[in-house]
Amino acid sequence: MRELKPYLKLFSLHWGMLLLGLVLTLCTLLAGIGLLSLSGWFLTACAVAGLSSITRDAFNYMTPAGAVRFFSIIRTACRWGDRVVSHDATFRVLASLRISFWKKLTPLSLHQLKNWRQGELLNRLVADIDALDNLYLRLITPVLAAILMLGFLFFITALFDLQLAIFLCSALLVLAIAMPFTFYHLGKKPGENLIVSQSHLREASTTYLANQADLLLFAAETQYRQAIAKQEENLFTAQRKMTSINALASAVMLGLLSTLVCTMLWLASSGVGFQAKADPLTALMVFLALASFEALQPLAGAFQYLSSTLTAARRLNQVMNATPSITFGVDERPANSGTLMINQLQFAYPDNKEPVLSTISLSLQHGEKVAVLGPTGCGKSTLLGLLTREWLPDSGSITLDGRELNLFSEQALRASMSVVSQRVHIFSATLADNLRLAKPDATDEELKDVLLKVELENLLEGDDLKAALQLWLGEGGRSLSGGEQRRISLARALLHNAPLLLLDEATEGLDPATEQRIMQLILEHSQDKSVLMITHRLTGLPQMNRIALLENGQFRITGSHNQLLAADCYYQSLFGDSKDQG
Repeated sequence: MRELKPYLKLFSLHWGMLLLGLVLTLCTLLAGIGLLSLSGWFLTACAVAGLSSITRDAFNYMTPAGAVRFFSIIRTACRWGDRVVSHDATFRVLASLRISFWKKLTPLSLHQLKNWRQGELLNRLVADIDALDNLYLRLITPVLAAILMLGFLFFITALFDLQLAIFLCSALLVLAIAMPFTFYHLGKKPGENLIVSQSHLREASTTYLANQADLLLFAAETQYRQAIAKQEENLFTAQRKMTSINALASAVMLGLLSTLVCTMLWLASSGVGFQAKADPLTALMVFLALASFEALQPLAGAFQYLSSTLTAARRLNQVMNATPSITFGVDERPANSGTLMINQLQFAYPDNKEPVLSTISLSLQHGEKVAVLGPTGCGKSTLLGLLTREWLPDSGSITLDGRELNLFSEQALRASMSVVSQRVHIFSATLADNLRLAKPDATDEELKDVLLKVELENLLEGDDLKAALQLWLGEGGRSLSGGEQRRISLARALLHNAPLLLLDEATEGLDPATEQRIMQLILEHSQDKSVLMITHRLTGLPQMNRIALLENGQFRITGSHNQLLAADCYYQSLFGDSKDQG
């Protein structure tokens, strides 16, 4: 049960509403006991009173009838309040848990995250956290309410007959302990399978939807649909088993409670308290036992889902207990000049002994433009990952404005550099929201200007600027072409306006004419900024102060465009047939 400790602490954040929900649940149960037991006594007493004209005229019909209505109203109101308050409190706890989970997830490095696919993480964020609502709705509240109800039931029954009170509450206590324990073990394996099969189905479905175009292209759609169908059948099998156990738990509990009611009828039939014969109090005792059904009936079925809750908690703890391998410093000062120094940097991926980068050194002064040129797989993007601290170097150092990167706080480091990476992520939000990620306080006019600069004026059609900026881009920016997505990434970099600009294939996916104009825009924007451009294309290289040729994880030669044309055969071959000479 220690897996649940971190999540039990979250309940303290909303203890007021959770306690109110418990009180309302208890009031519902007590009102139910009062309603059913008083109704049974009232009906029996009316029947007895009607046997003679003397007792019929003397019997008080109004007070019990009013009490029955009172308990009925109280039970209905408390049941409604219980549902509203308990579910609202639970949703608040789950929302807090999702925020905590996300805060634990985001600092993890790429190496740590590779253990989970995106669909798997999505399942933990959604389904596994949802499974924890059982902790309060099906476990904590029903158990506490049942225990408190037993105390009240003992007190009420003891007012009339202590022996009957001891028997009734002892029997109910045994049932409250034995039945949950039994059905927890019966539901343990199916409950675990339920959580795992849900995860596998969501992961398979996410993979299928995310790669549907490629699956159709390579005629692999049928294979993946069959995999989804298999995982779906596994989920249905687990659900059927859990439903069967739940039905068995309800039937067994109902049978045992019915036996208890019959036993109470037999014991009370010889008289209640000081009465030597059966009277309306006999019916009262029987209906008190009958009223206990409402409190105890959910317990057996609830505990069969405890294994599901524990499995979900274990899966979440794998992320919640993970320690980030990359930590940031406490220096909150962003860089001012963008001076970058790379000294004897070496790096190999954790699962690969061969270094991707081998003792490379590079300097980038304030306002200087440097391009890193090389073939695919030579380590260019790895270098960018080291600069942005997605990875940590095995040896060597990287300094920005004379300070080691690990001294910067994450906020200060992000404020010090603008990054245009190969992979552009467009969020399922408006155009304005996607742009304001780079500058939250940007005005509508600033957004318009930057969109015009990156030649996305087609997204600003119409006279209403505010309405145009509310254009919904959809998940992954599916309404945009690859080139438009790339230009939105550039627009973010222009808005961010940091002293160091890092470009990773910034003009990929653009036609040659647009590429030339966008590169000119970047150079104009970065006149007083430091620029490190990682590319395998030739556009803009003549305008760079220096070009470093990266091959096999090392800088083979570094120099200006003209120097490399004169000294390096490989560089000459790149420009041999190119019209991009200046």
